[in-house]
Amino acid sequence: MNSLDFCPPTSDSIVNGNSNLNTSKRSFLNRSNDFGEPDAATNSNNDTRNNTEPSTELKRRCIDFHSPAVIDLSTRLYRKSNRRSHVRPGGSGGAYPYLQCHTAYLKWMGMPLGDVGGGMGGSCGEVLPSMAFLTYLAHVTRAKNSSPVMCLSWTPGGRRLLTGNQEGEFTLWDGTNFSFELIMSAHDKSFRCMAWSHNQNYLLTSDSGGNIKYWSPSIAPVQSLDSHDGQAIQALNFSPADTKFVSCGDDATVRVWDWGRHTEELVLEGHGWDVKCVQWHPRSSVICSGSKDNLVKLWDPRTGSCLSTLYGHKNTVTKVAWNDNGNWLLTASRDQLIKLYDIRAMRELCSLKGHHKEVTSIAWHPVYETVFASGGMDGTLIYWNIGPKGTEEPASRIPFAHDMAIWDMKWHPVGHLLATGSNDRQTKFWARNRPGTKQGLDDDGLDCADGSADNEILHAEMELGNHVGIVIGRRGATIIAMQRQTKTKMHVDQIRRVLQIEGTAMQIEVVKKRVGALLERVSSDNNEERNGVGAGFGQYGYGL
Repeated sequence: MNSLDFCPPTSDSIVNGNSNLNTSKRSFLNRSNDFGEPDAATNSNNDTRNNTEPSTELKRRCIDFHSPAVIDLSTRLYRKSNRRSHVRPGGSGGAYPYLQCHTAYLKWMGMPLGDVGGGMGGSCGEVLPSMAFLTYLAHVTRAKNSSPVMCLSWTPGGRRLLTGNQEGEFTLWDGTNFSFELIMSAHDKSFRCMAWSHNQNYLLTSDSGGNIKYWSPSIAPVQSLDSHDGQAIQALNFSPADTKFVSCGDDATVRVWDWGRHTEELVLEGHGWDVKCVQWHPRSSVICSGSKDNLVKLWDPRTGSCLSTLYGHKNTVTKVAWNDNGNWLLTASRDQLIKLYDIRAMRELCSLKGHHKEVTSIAWHPVYETVFASGGMDGTLIYWNIGPKGTEEPASRIPFAHDMAIWDMKWHPVGHLLATGSNDRQTKFWARNRPGTKQGLDDDGLDCADGSADNEILHAEMELGNHVGIVIGRRGATIIAMQRQTKTKMHVDQIRRVLQIEGTAMQIEVVKKRVGALLERVSSDNNEERNGVGAGFGQYGYGL
């Protein structure tokens, strides 16, 4: 079980001081050795019990953050760092390999907030943003009769994850052991977005039919509104004081609502096409919106005027996100670019290139100011670290996080988990890399000093002829399975009848061999059927 092994001390031990904390540590060490193995007395008791009754142990994956939270509270003031995610490059410019501590240190992992404050993850106040690169796949969830996951959100406190699918249904998952809890019908049409108020007292949801609903924290319906002329409502967001909220839709408008009176106050018009995203400034009366007309606009919700327009993208703007510092604005687009703006000077700070397909989702880390994650149309998950000590290159990359587009992603309020929802009907939970493992660390370019040509991403095509449907399979099952096995990205152009392949040279060669063998087998089967039919007709005298 991938849980944090250390048993948390009780509240009495925290009040009484470090003596009781040490007592709990001794009791833990008496129960097991450094590697988590029980002692001889425990083994003898277990053997006696196993002889009398059958063993019914059930192991379930979970990510429990209560133990590291207690450890962080009790040690953040005086304990130095005992784990480094990586070391900085040497003077020659080459990067050193990752330094991985022993797996026994798993129970001493602190919280991301403690790392920022100079706790378990950093010494002398040093900040290590790489602690937020969640490359470990903790769990994969998929409900029965599932449909694409369009949006998701953590409940207040992060105890559960709430997802909305294409059928308009809520699905509730436990945030610690990732077990299924509840599924209920919420909308008549597909979900589009959900947003909690800042005081966490209410939840807003919208669907593709122009309907907005209020929900209580217990997921009970409170109010229902119809707007945007029945067009899809793509995004919702609350004002800093929670007295207003803003919505945007495919009717090319941005609308400001009064929360208490459930009425529409203002309609912001200026975009020339569907408005795909909107977000209120975390502290000021400024609204940012992105549209299918490739523009990002800043609005004053008090007067309804457009303050400024940003012309940086060359395709549909899919997402916008304010940083919590209030100065940085992040925008993502179908032109495969992510741009960072400083609104104090209204200038572009950097343009981030790392995705090979459209960027469909972005999310700032709740603790580290310079870290955010992004998801692409091809299922790629990338972590970025920007700012004075950051870089414009991807900090960590998971190229096959999902089989299809990542529509939404949300960080746990503590910052130790990331949940992603995709068009492949799956919800995945990503956690910090476990000590002693290197999952997800080989693809970010820090483990090798020189850029190997063997890892270069190439593009190739393969003629399919009349066998396009054979390669795709029923509901895309064949091509999806082949992508998982070969770790490549593939797309069938049905007009040109070619298979487009994206991967390394070795991966492309493997794909061509497998597809070629599949097509050859199908052709041979067809020839045998024709020969068998002809022989049968001739045998019974029906030959032409």
